[in-house]
Amino acid sequence: MMVDTNSHAPQKRNILVTGATGHLGTAVCNALVEHGHNVRATDLRYAVDFPVRVELGDLRDELFAYRIVEGCDTVVHLGNHPNAFVGLSPQRIFAENTAMNANVFWASYHLGATCLVFSSSIQVMLRSPGGRREPPFIFPYLPLDGDAPADPGLNSYAASKEVAERLLRLLVQDRPLLSATSVRFPMLPRSFWVNNLQGAKGLRPGMVNLGDALAHLQLPDAGNLVARIVERRLVGYHQYLPGTSIVPRNWTFRELIERHFSHVPLKCPIDEITDLVDGSALLRELDFAPTLGASIELAKD
Repeated sequence: MMVDTNSHAPQKRNILVTGATGHLGTAVCNALVEHGHNVRATDLRYAVDFPVRVELGDLRDELFAYRIVEGCDTVVHLGNHPNAFVGLSPQRIFAENTAMNANVFWASYHLGATCLVFSSSIQVMLRSPGGRREPPFIFPYLPLDGDAPADPGLNSYAASKEVAERLLRLLVQDRPLLSATSVRFPMLPRSFWVNNLQGAKGLRPGMVNLGDALAHLQLPDAGNLVARIVERRLVGYHQYLPGTSIVPRNWTFRELIERHFSHVPLKCPIDEITDLVDGSALLRELDFAPTLGASIELAKD
């Protein structure tokens, strides 16, 4: 049973945000500060005019992880290599992300943090050799949701996220009152990208993230979602896919599925599908729904 302990009067929390100066980290820190929380921020990179003081450090150093976590009852862990294309070898991306995740999670566990939020990825459940998806797209089912089984293939970035999700489950098994949440974030576009996309004509499937079910979440929504998670503090392990599909103006979802996803199992009748992403769990458990996103003109030939 899920327990919502702070739905009416959220308590001011001491929250560590790792990877704080990146795009997602900045949105999360802004949202948490706006919600009145004490935020401790850390990253490898400094940021000028940041909403809170940034403490520079390397999460691959387990001793630094203990120092930075100490005194925080909540840890929002975003600090990883951001994708499979950062110029590192696949094995280094996997090894270093896994080290960062293990250091932060075990430090949080040992120091008594009661809420952990982890930035996972939609790539965990969509097989994509090398991080690139080409047709035919391998989906577990449609509409997608956060419960889809992990299937990262040889994408070392996604595999590191899967290992982190497993570790969070193990921590919850040992400490059942822990609140641990993996957010399988999709593409997180900035507003200018959305505006530019909406003005484009006849976009080819390869020019948009069709291999991610057109899923996206605007950055302010991502920050507000994390704030909602740390305030609700649902005990146990939870896993979500937030976002909504970019809407093809000149296609129905039925046409889109029949053209590009005819091999994918459907969770409901095709005529009932109004989005390739199912956000019902987020609405039901966290009272969260994303802002309606972009619409595009997608080529049909």
